[in-house]
Amino acid sequence: MSERDDEAVDLRFLGRRVQGLTDRMADMEGRFSALESRFSGLETRFSGLEARFGAMETRLGGIDRRLDLIEERNSRMLAILVRLAERQGVHE
Repeated sequence: MSERDDEAVDLRFLGRRVQGLTDRMADMEGRFSALESRFSGLETRFSGLEARFGAMETRLGGIDRRLDLIEERNSRMLAILVRLAERQGVHE
C-alpha cells in the first residue's frame, strides 16, 4: 500500500469518527432538550402546587379566624350563663 492510500484510509477513518461524534452530539442535544422540557413541566406543576397551597393557607387562616370568633362568643355566652346561674343561686 502506498503512502497516499494510507492517508486516504486515515482520512476516511477520521471522517467516520467525526461523523460519529457529530451524531452522538446531536443525540445528546436532543436528550438535553427533552430533559429541559420535562423540568419545565415539573416547574410548572410545582408552581401550581405552590399556588394551591397558598390558597389553602389563606382558607385555613380564615377558618382559624372564624374559630377564634366562635370561641370568643362561646366564652361570652358562658360568662352570661354563669352570671344568670349565680343570680338564681345555682352553685356547682
